[in-house]
This record gives sequence, C-alpha cells and structure tokens, in this order.
Amino acid sequence: MDLGLKDRVAIVGGSSRGIGRAIAIAFAKEGASVTICARNESALRRTEIELARIGSQHHVLAIPADLSVPRDIRRVVRDTYNRFDQIGILVTHAAGMDIGPAVEFEDEAISAAFEANFFSAIRLSREVIPHMKQQHWGRIINLLSGPAQQAADGMALSSSSQLAVMGYFKTLANELAPFNITVNNVISGPVDSELMVSRLEDQAQEQGESSEELLKQTIASMPIGRLGKPEEVGDLVAFLASDRSGFVTGTSVIADGGRYQGIR
Repeated sequence: MDLGLKDRVAIVGGSSRGIGRAIAIAFAKEGASVTICARNESALRRTEIELARIGSQHHVLAIPADLSVPRDIRRVVRDTYNRFDQIGILVTHAAGMDIGPAVEFEDEAISAAFEANFFSAIRLSREVIPHMKQQHWGRIINLLSGPAQQAADGMALSSSSQLAVMGYFKTLANELAPFNITVNNVISGPVDSELMVSRLEDQAQEQGESSEELLKQTIASMPIGRLGKPEEVGDLVAFLASDRSGFVTGTSVIADGGRYQGIR
C-alpha cells in the first residue's frame, strides 16, 4: 500500500535494532528519508547499510547519539534538517528501565528513568515542532511498551515515566492540531526481539525463575498465541505517520495480541 510517505523525512529514535529498526525500514520502503539514531554504533551502521539497500545512501542518515542527553538531541535534529531540508515525522522510543521494588528506587534511578523516557520525548518534540509548524504538517509518535498499560511487579520506573509521556502528549496533541500535526502513542505488547529476550532474562533473575518458563507464560497470556513481530509494529507506525490517519490524534493505539483487553 502506498501511504504517501515518499519524500517525507523521519527521525526514529532507538532505531539500530528491534522495533525501532523495523519502523525505520517501514519508512524506507514507503520512500521516506530516515534519520536513525542509537547509542550502539556498530548495530546502527548495520541498519544504515540495510536502509541504503532499500532506498539509497542519500536517503538515510545514521547518527550515534544518546537521546537522554539534550546536546545529542539538538545535534540529531540539526543534522537531519541540514541533510534533508525538512523534518515531518518524529518517532520517540521508550527505553527499558531497571527492575525492582518501587519503594527501593533512589532519586537517581527515578531521575534517570524520566530523563530517558519523559524528558527525551519532550525535548525531541520541542526541537522538531518549529519545522513541522512551518510546513503545516507533522506526525509525532511515541513508541511505548506494556508497562504503560498495566502495572507489573518491578516495573515502576517504566510505568511511571511512560504514563507521564501519555499525559503530556495528550495536551500537546490539542495544541498542535490546528497546525495539521498529529500526536499519538503506539503501545506495543511483547515482541520477538533482542530487547524482549534481555527483559525476560532480567525478570527471571529478579523472580528466581528461568527465562524459558517466563516466555511460555508470556505467550500463554496472549489470546493470539504468539509474540508480535517487529515488522507488525513498524507497519502500524508507518500508517499513523501517513495522511491516511490524519484524523487520528491524541490517542494511544495498542498492538499487544489482545493481552490487555480488560484495561483499554
């Protein structure tokens, strides 16, 4: 399906691997130019090569960056605009946080969680919004995860920082709607990725269980009977970034295989 994204310019945070990579690939397949950024430079370069094969080297910009650092955010946005002369799409990507009892987290860990998820999303948006307003078109999409939907043992940092994103960007959606800029969240359930494996291993260590058993439990909790695919989330984000979803703003779209039906 042609989503009309040809010649649009997207910045995708956390896009060297997993879902972020799948989102960047979905944009490239639709003909968009893509800036990918992540801290893991070697993985970032591999994704850069893959995107260049889909489109061309001219249509991809890879920038090693830590998006919890304000100066890196400014550099990513500045270099993207200098390269492509426009910015129309921003995808922020919530990071995985430390796991543990909520009462035991010190201020430093809580602050780090909000820097990585809440403040990074705000700062990125603040940098790109002037470009979107100038062209009277834009799409801001925050990629969140399961803890944004339902409290889970040990996930207080992920839950609180992501729920803050949801609250802030609901108001931002109303403010930006007159400029033809939509703001939405995509909340992803368990997806087959390196990050999923890493989180299960951390959770298994915390709970004293095997990661294999936790994976079986996760799949059993999903009516669809399987993990999601990164490509499925990538295609959903590409749709939300298109004109075909121009009437959708200020909401959260859930892709979780039916796992959390009771809390929608």
